[in-house]
Amino acid sequence: MKKGIKVALTGALVLGVGYMAGVGFYAEKFMPNTSFTSVNISNLTLDEAQAKIESDISSREIVLEEGGQEVGRVTVGDLAPEYKTQSALKATYLAQNPANWLGNIVQAESAEATLADQVDIDEAKLAEDLSAQGITNEGREAARNAEILYSEEDGYYVEEAESGNAIDYDRLGDAIFDSIQANDDSVALEDAYDEPTVYANSEEVTGLLQEIEDTKQTEVTLQFEDEDITIPSETIEEWIHFADNNDIVIDRSQVIAYLETINEDVSTFGKTRQFESTMQGTVEVPPGILGWGIDTEAEAENIASALEKGETLVHEPAIYSTGNVGSTTDEIGDTYIEIDLTYQTMWLYYEGQLIVETPIVSGKMGAETVPGANAVNEMLTNTNLVGFNPFYNVNYSTPVSYWIRFDDQAQGIHDASWQGAFGGDIWVNSGSLGCINTPLGAVATIYEYVEIGTPVMVFH
Repeated sequence: MKKGIKVALTGALVLGVGYMAGVGFYAEKFMPNTSFTSVNISNLTLDEAQAKIESDISSREIVLEEGGQEVGRVTVGDLAPEYKTQSALKATYLAQNPANWLGNIVQAESAEATLADQVDIDEAKLAEDLSAQGITNEGREAARNAEILYSEEDGYYVEEAESGNAIDYDRLGDAIFDSIQANDDSVALEDAYDEPTVYANSEEVTGLLQEIEDTKQTEVTLQFEDEDITIPSETIEEWIHFADNNDIVIDRSQVIAYLETINEDVSTFGKTRQFESTMQGTVEVPPGILGWGIDTEAEAENIASALEKGETLVHEPAIYSTGNVGSTTDEIGDTYIEIDLTYQTMWLYYEGQLIVETPIVSGKMGAETVPGANAVNEMLTNTNLVGFNPFYNVNYSTPVSYWIRFDDQAQGIHDASWQGAFGGDIWVNSGSLGCINTPLGAVATIYEYVEIGTPVMVFH
């Protein structure tokens, strides 16, 4: 009995010594059945394992297939591989427990590392290698990202992304290493075709579509005296464009063009007016400089800025005008000068009250005063009137006490000391060169009441 016990104890001692020797051995090496990606690194030191990984992977030849047929082959070592495995390899080494080395003999241990993340290849060399074998992207289609497009019929819409059959060398490199890690020696080029990076359901697309929708639904209303004009959402959509960073911008030129169409209806420039005259009842006054209209450039900026900020805009638009009332249906108002060429008489109404009624002398035959709906646009005192007299073929310079110009043809109201009388048919032979000759007292009073912009209605 004692002899048998001694033998058993001796066997256990031998096993214990062997186990401890294994612990010491694997304190500096990878344990049995350890692999890193597809490479067995059992019983190797860190440096030995690194060298083996580089050697094994660099020697791997991969068959390239397309359409189920072999089209070429590549060897990893020819593609200038750059190994970045040291960090993951060391982490694997440090994570093992040498005391478990016996268990590793039965159960393999594999490092959790993706080979495609651990090795880089030179994509230019890969393309060059493939080109030498007749595999290029010539004639192949690149992938197309989803794109937001515009048409007059549909407005903004999304054209879906499409895959291509051009080779994405970065994807092909990953596919090669995935194949190696799976212990496969072939790669289908179809798995490395160019793929879109933006799809119809991508956040950048859906977000931009929502921005477009929000912008086109922003209320923009132009308020006039007798109507409000709300710009339709479809019109706003036409104005939407994109900056390089995909920010929405509004095309000012398109806004100006739209405002010009509105101006055709609301602007009073270039339009004949019905005017209630003092002696002739309702008369037609041809267009002159009097009028108002939308200031299309200023208002386009107002509208575009509001839309780009997503801000509602409900207001009276920016206007430009000649006349002191502007953007109203009754732009003449109750303060104006009335010049009746037929009756050779002028009236000044101020806030509805008659202030001046005076006979005048208008332009003579051949230099008749041009009728029109005008407005005061220059006022001077003690000045000289200069010009050219076509009847006598001479230049002239004539001093006057008051000068009130009312159009863009140098027609104005002024005193005329050389006139012996006013009114009647004096204008026929002794008329002016188009101006309104006025008695000094009358023009002095008119000068006190009017200002730049006061309407001047001149008619027959």
